[in-house]
Amino acid sequence: MVSPPYILDNADACARYQALWEEAPGRTVFASLRYARAVDEAYGLGSFMHFCGEDAALLLHTKGRGPLRRVIVPPFTQYSALLLGKPTPAHQVHKRIAPLDHFLKHIEQKARSADLLVKANDPRTAQWRGWDVRPLFTYIIDLPGSIDDWSEGARRTWRSKASSYRIQEDPCHLRPIIDLCVKSYERHGRRMPGKPAALESVVTAMGPWARTFAAIRNNTVEGGVVILHDDRTAHYWIAGSIPGAAMTVLIGEVLPILYASGIARFDFVGANTPSIAEFKRTFGPVLTQYYHLRRPPQIHFPR
Repeated sequence: MVSPPYILDNADACARYQALWEEAPGRTVFASLRYARAVDEAYGLGSFMHFCGEDAALLLHTKGRGPLRRVIVPPFTQYSALLLGKPTPAHQVHKRIAPLDHFLKHIEQKARSADLLVKANDPRTAQWRGWDVRPLFTYIIDLPGSIDDWSEGARRTWRSKASSYRIQEDPCHLRPIIDLCVKSYERHGRRMPGKPAALESVVTAMGPWARTFAAIRNNTVEGGVVILHDDRTAHYWIAGSIPGAAMTVLIGEVLPILYASGIARFDFVGANTPSIAEFKRTFGPVLTQYYHLRRPPQIHFPR
């Protein structure tokens, strides 16, 4: 039911995948071929396209070979590349014949372990196959949004501090923003996933799909964000700031710019750390759920 793996150099398979990506209602930029090629190059991955039927596809990022192959989620990748042309009927889920069921079975046969981040209304398919299923959350705004939907504190900060900052869109601010992102992770006791040089490589490869904005005061970048987008949804992708008003001002200025560019939705890329989730909540978004599907490493004893 699942096709053989196709590499990203296969022109026919890429054309088929691209057509599905363009039509899939739940597609994201993270499922694009451009993104797959960018992370392959930056992180030394192998990516393979698989098809199930006429309107379902899954692009997997892998590390290792043979019995050591692992399906991974590359650093700073919010969603795995699962394309479903239409909702899966419940009876297919119950009969264990849904496209996701076929894809997971294929992964089980080909990889030692696997991690997927999927937007799915029904994750029972994975649960019934013995995968670990963990709910995750993000905040989403339908643009243009309105400052009237913000919390009182966020509105007050934006109105009182906006004039203190100069907002500039320029790729030259990328490295200072990555440095701020590293420090933001450190303040939360964590290490930023991936190396700065690799992340810079991905941003550069994404070209116009990655837009770099900075909030500048006294000639210093105090806050910045790289927005990753397709022509539908923008993602709060790489972000960092010094503690203060810079990021609130920056978001307030960037959202109208994105809307004017034809973007319909803004995804805050996660609401799974309490303090970060609270900051994002102040902009009046809607809480949305997705899932981490994990197949732990399988140990095979030699006979």
